[in-house]
Amino acid sequence: PSNSLICYECGCNQSDTTACNCDTTSDITDNDYCVILEQRYVGNTYVQLSRIPRNSSWVYIEDPYYVLTQESIRYNLTTRQWYLWTISVLFGCDWDLCNSPSLINSLPNSFKYNINSTWLNSNIYGTGSVTSCHHCDTEVCGDATNPSDFDQCQMVTCNTNVTSCLAYGLWNNVATGEQCYQSQCAPEYLNGANAEIYGGKHRIDIEAVVYLAKDRSKYDIWELDVYCAVNNCTRPTIFQEISQQLTLEIGDLSAYPPTRPLTTQAPTRPLTTQAPTRPLTTQAPTRPLTTQAPTTTTPIPNPLRCYSCDCFDQPTCPCSSTVVSSLDYTYCVIVRENFGQQTYIYADYLELSATLMYIEEFPYAFVEESIDYNEKTGLWFTTTNFIVYGCNWNLCNKPELIPLLPNSYQMRLPEAWLNSSILGSGQPVSNCHQCPEGAQCGTADFLDANTCPIQSCNTTCLVLDTYEDPAYDYLCYQSFCLPPDTQYYQLDRHKVEIEGIVYASQQNFVHLWEIDIYCRANDCSRPGIFKELRENLSVVPGTLAALFTETHDPNIPQRRCYDCYCHNQPSCICERTTIMAANQTYCMIMRQNYGQDVWTSLGHIGQDLTRVHIQDFPYLLVEESILYDEQLMRWVTVTNFVVYGCNYDLCNHPSLIPSMPNSFQMRLPEDWLNTNVKGSGQPVRNCHECPDGPQCGHSDYLDTSHCPTKECNTTCLVLDTFDKPNDDLQCYQSFCAPPDSDNFHIDTHRVEIEGLIYLNKQPLSVELWEVDIYCRADDCSRPEIFTELKSNLTVVIGDLSPFNPQTSTSSQSTNNPPTTTQSTTNPPTTTQTTTNPPTTTQSTTNPPTTTQSTTNPPTTTQSTTNPTTTTQSTTNPPTTTQPTNSPPTTPSKASLLTSASLFISLLITIFLMNFH
Repeated sequence: PSNSLICYECGCNQSDTTACNCDTTSDITDNDYCVILEQRYVGNTYVQLSRIPRNSSWVYIEDPYYVLTQESIRYNLTTRQWYLWTISVLFGCDWDLCNSPSLINSLPNSFKYNINSTWLNSNIYGTGSVTSCHHCDTEVCGDATNPSDFDQCQMVTCNTNVTSCLAYGLWNNVATGEQCYQSQCAPEYLNGANAEIYGGKHRIDIEAVVYLAKDRSKYDIWELDVYCAVNNCTRPTIFQEISQQLTLEIGDLSAYPPTRPLTTQAPTRPLTTQAPTRPLTTQAPTRPLTTQAPTTTTPIPNPLRCYSCDCFDQPTCPCSSTVVSSLDYTYCVIVRENFGQQTYIYADYLELSATLMYIEEFPYAFVEESIDYNEKTGLWFTTTNFIVYGCNWNLCNKPELIPLLPNSYQMRLPEAWLNSSILGSGQPVSNCHQCPEGAQCGTADFLDANTCPIQSCNTTCLVLDTYEDPAYDYLCYQSFCLPPDTQYYQLDRHKVEIEGIVYASQQNFVHLWEIDIYCRANDCSRPGIFKELRENLSVVPGTLAALFTETHDPNIPQRRCYDCYCHNQPSCICERTTIMAANQTYCMIMRQNYGQDVWTSLGHIGQDLTRVHIQDFPYLLVEESILYDEQLMRWVTVTNFVVYGCNYDLCNHPSLIPSMPNSFQMRLPEDWLNTNVKGSGQPVRNCHECPDGPQCGHSDYLDTSHCPTKECNTTCLVLDTFDKPNDDLQCYQSFCAPPDSDNFHIDTHRVEIEGLIYLNKQPLSVELWEVDIYCRADDCSRPEIFTELKSNLTVVIGDLSPFNPQTSTSSQSTNNPPTTTQSTTNPPTTTQTTTNPPTTTQSTTNPPTTTQSTTNPPTTTQSTTNPTTTTQSTTNPPTTTQPTNSPPTTPSKASLLTSASLFISLLITIFLMNFH
């Protein structure tokens, strides 16, 4: 139809919204409008861009340009506290392509509904149990002219296994007061063991809408669902009482323009009120009371409790209310925002993905300051816009920290530089780069400004600079000429906004996060202006020691490790340290070899993240490959990586790096390799196939009946993981690799061996963790080949005396080493093509990242004796898919130990709500 709207049609997970940056659109139906729906579950948030019919909701939408939230104030029976949970957020609009993916991150997290806990305890929770409730055979509806007949709803006794009531108030038409009421005894499942999964039996569910073309400080409540356990708590007046008690904070909706584009007018409401609204019937209710049942929430994993309060113009903001979220994707914050002479303070939780930049560690203090030009006085002045304190343990955002928040980092620029680079000479037209395709990313010296051509600009030029990796000067640049001011839209003409963050481990250093420049000087949008700004910027963060007195949960023992990584630096000087829970991590040094490049990483590893269980500390782990060189026609040996692990504070001192062994010199006789790995060159050979995954047991009792022999005309991969080397317990897997392709090449003859030494065990001996064989000899996948290999293997341990275990932690120097010299070239992201299952590790900072080719051989399935199935990257050197001057892309230290060959297929069903 010629008059239908064009809307985006995409779906994605909030953790990766790139899938929503699609070109798919629809214009199939008249009288629809466009929407962005965000549905939030514990651990996942799903986003859908689509269209819905104009009259699809029970409540009449006065203007299809709105934001609606569905939220729930709930009682936690374990903590005996009330908390707020957001179920969904919906944005609606009615002009072509108005549901742009760029608005996804602008959806409000919450309207922050709040009701005094004392009132909730008295009117909703009570004693936690009730025996009788109002019961309506049908919905009772009415409006201001024809009031509802609540006499139809009589008090009834509930079944013995029901201890709460349910009532809802639905405003079909807010303007006329048209409301429908229904009440009954709550569903039985809310009294069962899984009641909390469904939201609990003591809660208030709220749906409210803000019309964006109207006064945004006002809202309409669409529906209230009350689940309560107080005598007479389903009285018809309960909804009015809740409305009077309810407060909320709508928040920042400035991303949505106050007026529609001039090409589209806001549709008016039809004169008739019968058509689009829900009929006032006296038949059985068409909306079942159980629709809120089992699909809303699940128990919160890894719960994190944060204080949750807000205050205006109070220096301390006392707070006792708390909210529970998940440490997996949130942390606690205190935020202080300044609006002129007014101050707004709130404590709450924040999603990890809410910031544009990666949070390296906790706690932190973040400040945004503006350097503005006063047109009347002709002077530059600085104001602090907001301060954020972030931490990640229970109740760490305590209100007594509020007075300790910094007022400013005193970020200043010379007035002469501001006048010449920002203010300009007052010419009516200046040059401004235009980046129509979005931000351009790179280092300060290598930004490609060719994609942002210069154009004349007779308004303000806005230049944005986001430091995604401040330590390595990696930033994203964007520039454009702002539209002219209107009565609704005025921007500063000359302003510099600077965001800086300080971590507790480096309290005297401010990392720049983002710089926004509003300027009218000629060529003020040049990419080099940010480098000039940083050179001219002075920063005084002040003393933050009182704010950072606590840096972790005092109830959980912590372990401190050196935390750095270096490229081609033999010593890798490091002074940065980080702490993590001592019962979950230990310290490590890892050296990875990629051809002529060497990456050295220091940091934490999770105790349960290695494929084979670490039985003792300290240890040394080496992986070596014995490869056949087809050109030289000989066998060569290379070391892929070396790992040192230890379990006391600062035990991974960088002074140990030069002493890391280059190799354990794991060797096999060439005649054995030729016979058992290389073979005679026949085109087809026998290879065992294990379709059901690895077969585990002792070497003499492996059941290979599940791995029948098949013909193979490519490389046979034979994998053997020693879960308990000292008990000879191993897991065997074998399969025929797929043929090579343009994107997939596999070594035809190779043996990879991982050897582990526990340094506390004397005499020192190498235990085999894993052996992977890539072979083309006939019957090279026989299970006993690993026993033969072990009997032919020779090793030379060498001098490991620098790693002799310390008798106590006090013997380890804790003095800070010299100033860190970090490499400015970041580790490459590599694409591997093999599937060796090795050790997996993880840490908290950004190391070289490896990814598996999508054409890898079949993924092995882990047996019941080995909890983690992973695969090992081994090709030397790897194929680089990321420039070596780009930043690391994942927070894992030991990438070779974490690379996986699991083909994961995730089916996400995101459905568009019909509201009810």
